[in-house]
Amino acid sequence: MDETVSFASPSGLIVYRDSRDHFQNGLLRLLQLDQPSFATWLARADDLYKDEGAGDQAVIDALGRAYRAMRPISGPEVTVPSSVARGPGGEPGELWQACIAESPSFGVARSSDGRVGWLVKPSSAGWIRECEPPAYEEPYFEGDPATAGGYGDYAAQSSWRLEKARRQVGEIPWTPHSGTGLRALDIGSGYGFFRKALDEDGVAHDGLEISAHARAMARRLYGFETFAGTLADHRHEWRDRYDLITLWDMIEHVAAPGGFLGDVASCLRPGGLVGIKTPNLDCPEAEIFGPHYHSLKREHLVYFTADGLRAAAADQGLDVVEISSISHLLAGFVGATTIAEWASSLRGADLVAYFRRA
Repeated sequence: MDETVSFASPSGLIVYRDSRDHFQNGLLRLLQLDQPSFATWLARADDLYKDEGAGDQAVIDALGRAYRAMRPISGPEVTVPSSVARGPGGEPGELWQACIAESPSFGVARSSDGRVGWLVKPSSAGWIRECEPPAYEEPYFEGDPATAGGYGDYAAQSSWRLEKARRQVGEIPWTPHSGTGLRALDIGSGYGFFRKALDEDGVAHDGLEISAHARAMARRLYGFETFAGTLADHRHEWRDRYDLITLWDMIEHVAAPGGFLGDVASCLRPGGLVGIKTPNLDCPEAEIFGPHYHSLKREHLVYFTADGLRAAAADQGLDVVEISSISHLLAGFVGATTIAEWASSLRGADLVAYFRRA
């Protein structure tokens, strides 16, 4: 059983208690903290909490203010007109974050109805869309995230990522749940962790990955051959081929998610499932941390709320099977009850959804 860790602020008013795994691979990793800086953050939040009142909301408000004070960022130095380019489906919107902490030269716009967001950058003509992703090669997976984005030490995370993939396989709403005769495609398959979990469950699988480095690592780690390129390169030959297509932490990297989901639907057999995991625009973490919200990244070109994701799928003839949300970043501060309330209202930091081709 995973060891529990516990920390208290200097006054004892703010307490963090969670598993060591969540503490290290969740909170510290996502917020780019080490233990000394975590202690500093807790102490600063302690001072602010005394002025906030009481309860979970006061705790997380104090934590957000303290974190933003520790990590000041500055946006573009040039004066940018207020006009904002339309979103991926032509949605009108307005600027939500003028800069994001990970890449201050980029901001995020949000649709007028709040359901969709998109990456923007300043120009003399206003805020224009960024539709080109960064290079997804070795520096992205194994380099310094501060300079290359991405993960940093991805191979070193293989143990817990594989365990996470096994849980994901067990959660697939197959009808019935049986690997016999089923074929899955994992898009953005990376080093092959999810494919390995499918393999262990007896599901035939393919991977599609744009990164030559990641394809080589999947071969080295598990002996998996992986298709190169994008789904548009293969959609005609793969028509009606798959029972399951997974987009784990992937759709946010696609500039035109509507057309992409249309390609996904065409590659599913009738009744086939698409599984999607993506950051949630409508979550307390986004409100608390603002430009420091850990899912605001240079490589994330689009964002969704649960309603926005449901609508994008429906436009491509995909019927909702289930949508849920999960949070873990702040669980050690607010406890299981509050986390469950966020999840039940689809306000967890990550959305997990399954849609079925009619």
